Amino acid sequence: MSTTNQQHTDDDEIDLRELLATLLDGKWLIFTLMFASLLLASIYAFGKAPIYRADSLLQIEAEKAGIPGIEEIAGLGGDSASAGTELQILKSRKIIGKAVSDLKLDIIATPNKIPLFSNLSKRFVKEDNVNFIPFNISWLNTYSWAYENIKVNRLEVGKSYINETLTLISHEGGKYSLYHDDKLLLTGKVDELKSTSDGLLEINIQELNAGDGKEFTIKKLSNYQAIVELQKKLGASEQGKKTGIINLALEGENQDQILDILNNVANSYLLQNKSRSSEEASNALKFLNEQIKPVKERSEAAEAALKEYRTNNRTADMSMETQTILKVVADIDTQLQQLSLRRDQLNLKYTSNHPTLTSLVSQETKLNKRRNETLSKISELPETQQQLLKLEGDYKVANTIYVDLLNKIQEFQIAKASNVGNVYILDTAAVNERPVKPKKALILALGSLLGLMLGILIVFLKKALYHKVNNPEKLEEQIGLPVYATIPLSKGVKLTGGLKKKKQKQKSLLANEDNNDPAIESLRSLRTSLHFALLEAKNNIVMITGPSPGIGKSFISSNLAAVISGSDQRVLLIDADMRKGYLHNLVNVPITPGLSDLISEKCTLEEAIHESKCNGNSFDVITRGQTPPNPSELLMHKNFESLLTELSSRYDLILIDTPPIHAVTDPTIVGSLSGVVFMVVRQDMHSMKEIEHAVKRLTNTGIETKGFIFNGYDAKKSSYGYHSYYGDYQSD
Repeated sequence: MSTTNQQHTDDDEIDLRELLATLLDGKWLIFTLMFASLLLASIYAFGKAPIYRADSLLQIEAEKAGIPGIEEIAGLGGDSASAGTELQILKSRKIIGKAVSDLKLDIIATPNKIPLFSNLSKRFVKEDNVNFIPFNISWLNTYSWAYENIKVNRLEVGKSYINETLTLISHEGGKYSLYHDDKLLLTGKVDELKSTSDGLLEINIQELNAGDGKEFTIKKLSNYQAIVELQKKLGASEQGKKTGIINLALEGENQDQILDILNNVANSYLLQNKSRSSEEASNALKFLNEQIKPVKERSEAAEAALKEYRTNNRTADMSMETQTILKVVADIDTQLQQLSLRRDQLNLKYTSNHPTLTSLVSQETKLNKRRNETLSKISELPETQQQLLKLEGDYKVANTIYVDLLNKIQEFQIAKASNVGNVYILDTAAVNERPVKPKKALILALGSLLGLMLGILIVFLKKALYHKVNNPEKLEEQIGLPVYATIPLSKGVKLTGGLKKKKQKQKSLLANEDNNDPAIESLRSLRTSLHFALLEAKNNIVMITGPSPGIGKSFISSNLAAVISGSDQRVLLIDADMRKGYLHNLVNVPITPGLSDLISEKCTLEEAIHESKCNGNSFDVITRGQTPPNPSELLMHKNFESLLTELSSRYDLILIDTPPIHAVTDPTIVGSLSGVVFMVVRQDMHSMKEIEHAVKRLTNTGIETKGFIFNGYDAKKSSYGYHSYYGDYQSD
């Protein structure tokens, strides 16, 4: 495998150490979001009003044979009603509407509450306290914070107030005022029936437990709207498959109310079922009573005709053959009459194309064919026997049908009187004393998990969108220039100024305060690297610059000068930032005379050079001097170049601290006269584009950037393992 492919594969691999470092770096953000999410979840879980669940159990049996003859005569033509059908009946407007009417569910009366917080406050208030005020703020005092309640016994409104929100404000002594859109409708008192002057509204408040000024919402729903609302809340389902067991369930805040609703619905359904069965029996009796009159008349007429024929003709009894034929014909005629009755009743419910009716027509056709075949044998009998056979058959058929109808009427009368329906209440409504909602443990767990996931997502998203350079290896790979030194972040640096980083500046030399600080040790390493860099340089002048301010150029310049002075070298530190330079504060020397004064020939070189002591060693310093109106033009003066040439011969090393390269052009002027140019880069302060642009700006003016000094390195913020190099070694 080629090197390029190998590198591409390595880049695609997931670095678990880098992921872990990213999470550790953002741990406080993750913990903060997790805590905030847990806090919000706690407010919701403990502030949400508890929801209770009540349920009831009903049994639906198949149609009993206790209503006899329905299959034979009534001919319902279908199976017993399924549980699905019964569920629809159970949630019908007829059943639900009765509960709405009986329990006055079309009247809504509730105290105004701030969601979650009003219920949360009840945990700190006794149940008999109905005038708790958490804050003495007028608009908050109108809300209910404890156990305020209201009960409306009667509310009748005209069409203009149906489904309209009314506001009731309580007063001392059980008095109240009723408003609609800030318009006063009436004033009244508990247990008094009050009505508006136009008669469009009538109200009676049965209970009102609240302090003065508390607001309540009153609403009269339309009957249809109230039914629809209850239908949505009521749960009805069959337990198992084809068990006929129906479970009724209802959830709500008021335990007594949901119990009353379930019991009312179950009892109404039970009464409706009995009424429906009784109505079926009544309809069957009505049909049979209508059919029995003509049948009775035909029976009596047939009996009279038979007697008259026997008397007139003195006919003897029929032979055995004739009696056999008569029995067959009579049976067929009886079946035809029964089929005719059944068809007539089914015609009241179904069309002629119904399968049951089609089957009856087919049966009648077959019976008529048999009857005709039997009657063909009668033509062989004597005329007297034929007539007698006909009269006997008519009488027997009519009498049999008449007796059958009488029996059926008696059976339906008994069934109607003893009707109990096919629905039974197995379990009356009962409520679980423990609320089913909210599920506090689940909400808290989900809240914590959501906060954790959100924190992790933001941390990784921030890393994906964060383009600041935070490790030296990436800097070397992207820019192609070496990092000469990585200066760890030092906690020993004394700062002055405000809390903002841009206003904070170094107060004193770290090399003076703590000569063994890891940052100073890194500068000693830079001293060695600088020695080899100067071997190839045109002079011994080192310029230190950077892309932007506040990255520690002055810190590195001053402390590097102090470190190099300890190796018996003559070192000169020049503050070339004549606008905002503050090296004079670090080394504790006067600001003037300085570089600006020296270039403009306002002082001599000996006057401008100040000596700074550090750990028994010393180095010379030229401060920025008085702030000139034109620093860039001053640096371009020939005196500056002549000055550097002279100083280069006097000292072993000259360090020049310059302003940021993106801010002014001063670094390009100084860099053209320097042998080595270092660019200071601070961790998490620059994008790669910003650094590239700074290097390119020097390159465009013919200045070569020797390398980088990576300052303020914090191993915890980087996925690279430099932390093992710093802080572990301590001198004894």
